[in-house]
Amino acid sequence: MPEVVIPILRTFPMFSDAKESTLRALVPSCIFQSFSAGVTINKVGEIPAFIYCLRSGSVEGWASLNNAETIVATSAAPMVFEVSTAVQRHASVLAIVTREASETIAIETSAFLKAIQDDQAVCHAALIHASRVNMQMIDRLLDHRLRTAEQRLGQWVLSAMERNGNSRTVTIGVSKRALAYELGMSPANLSRLFNVLREHGVETKGMSMTIVDLDKLRQLSRA
Repeated sequence: MPEVVIPILRTFPMFSDAKESTLRALVPSCIFQSFSAGVTINKVGEIPAFIYCLRSGSVEGWASLNNAETIVATSAAPMVFEVSTAVQRHASVLAIVTREASETIAIETSAFLKAIQDDQAVCHAALIHASRVNMQMIDRLLDHRLRTAEQRLGQWVLSAMERNGNSRTVTIGVSKRALAYELGMSPANLSRLFNVLREHGVETKGMSMTIVDLDKLRQLSRA
C-alpha cells in the first residue's frame, strides 16, 4: 500500500517535500474515491472528517443562503481542498460538487493535522496553499465588483480560448446555469449577454461559442 500511495501524494505540492516517515504515517488514513459528475463530496455545516486530494477531474464550490445559491469557486486537479476548515476545525461553508467524473484521495483530518504539526515542509505547504486560495478569492471578489457582467463573460471566453490552444471555437463544458453562477450572475442575465456578445465578435450556438472578431472581444473584456 505505501508503495502505491506515497508516489501519488508526492504529486501534490502539499506533500511533495514531506518526509518519507510523514507520508508513511498518512497511508493508513488514506481512502481512494471515484465520483461521477454532480456528486457532493462533503457536508456543509459539519467539521470535515477528511481533506481531499483531487487527482483528476474538477469541482465546484457551491454556497446557498435562504433561496439563493451561487458558485463561489471552481478548481481542477491537482488540488487539495478542505485544508483551512480542517486546520481551523471549522464547519464547511461550501458544498464541494464534482463538475465532471473525478478521483480523490481522502485523508483523515486528524492524520493531516498531525502531519502539519510534525513536518515543517507540510506545514509550510499548507500555509502557501491557504495564502494562494485567499488571494484567488480576493481576485474573484474584485473581478465581480470592478468588472461589468459583459466584461466577466468576455474574460471567461478569452480564458477558455487560451486553455483550448487559442482555438477560436470554445465549448461551454458546463451547464449554462453553472456558468452563470460561476460568473456571478443569474441564468437569465447570462442568456441576455450571449446576445450582447454578438455585437463584440462572439457567436453562440447551443453550447458552442465562435470568436469571429478577437479584437472586438478583447476591447470589451479589457475596457
